[in-house]
Amino acid sequence: MTKVVFFINLEHLHQALTEFPLKKFAEKKVPVKLHMGEKGNPYFVKPDFVKLVVDELKNVSADPFLFDTTVAYHGSRHTKQEYLKLADHHGFTKENVGCNVAIDDSGVPTVIEGRTFHVANHLKEATHIFALSHVKGHIQSGMGGAIKNFGMGGVTKETKIRIHDGSSPVYQKDACTFCGVCAEVCPFHAIKVTKHSWVYHENKCFGCGVCVENCQNNALKNQDADIQFLLACSAKACVQGKNVLYLNELKRIAKGCDCDPNAGPVICPDIGYLVSDDPVAIDKASLDLINKVVENVFLKINRIDPLKQIKYGEEIGLGSSSYQLITL
Repeated sequence: MTKVVFFINLEHLHQALTEFPLKKFAEKKVPVKLHMGEKGNPYFVKPDFVKLVVDELKNVSADPFLFDTTVAYHGSRHTKQEYLKLADHHGFTKENVGCNVAIDDSGVPTVIEGRTFHVANHLKEATHIFALSHVKGHIQSGMGGAIKNFGMGGVTKETKIRIHDGSSPVYQKDACTFCGVCAEVCPFHAIKVTKHSWVYHENKCFGCGVCVENCQNNALKNQDADIQFLLACSAKACVQGKNVLYLNELKRIAKGCDCDPNAGPVICPDIGYLVSDDPVAIDKASLDLINKVVENVFLKINRIDPLKQIKYGEEIGLGSSSYQLITL
């Protein structure tokens, strides 16, 4: 059974990491995979916390650097230059965190479950990776944690677009009852339903799959597959065959993603931190702890069951949902 270590105070970070073979990271260049926040978002992991992780890696003679990828949508992280400027603005500088920042905009094709995912160059080249994930809600996957950190954040913008396109809806007219639920739950207002018509605005759709998830009549299906399945496959493409440690921060747990400038409100009180060497186990433990505080909060608010990405991850061999929780 996979080990997941839980602690509340950051003074226990070192002890939590000693539960895993961190010394294997010695003399290795280690990308610290994280999300450095969208402009206007207040919830992303903070530089002072990141510095503690960087220092722990340096203490075992690792050579860490902060790492992320550009995004598909136009904004403050669409290009490497824009992202580096925003990271600097958010305090992710060598002076503050003790290491450099690298942003990738290209990658290497990797096939998982018959699909090709272009894994960011620095991740593909790395043998050892440290994943630092802020756990929060997400309109497309219910929850974002370690799986989402790599599944969307570890690949090129072209692959991100294909993941979204692959989960966009395909309409089955004969099964539709025009109940309007799909239009009600669509966060992008891409669907309009009247008494006898179903209208889809493809240019407004972001491929989240919420409409497919909530259709009770099987009138909608995904173009390729559920976005949470594709995220799990993409994450596996990023981390398979590598030594990876995962740290999930369960604080400032907002309704939306760190990509969203309007991600609030906070929907769950602060809980603490988790460390594991299994992305499926750590996300399952994160979800279990959050559900104990506010039951099914992500499902109720975002209308998407985040447990699916965990189940899919287990099915494709990304990790195990069975874990032993060790509390410090």
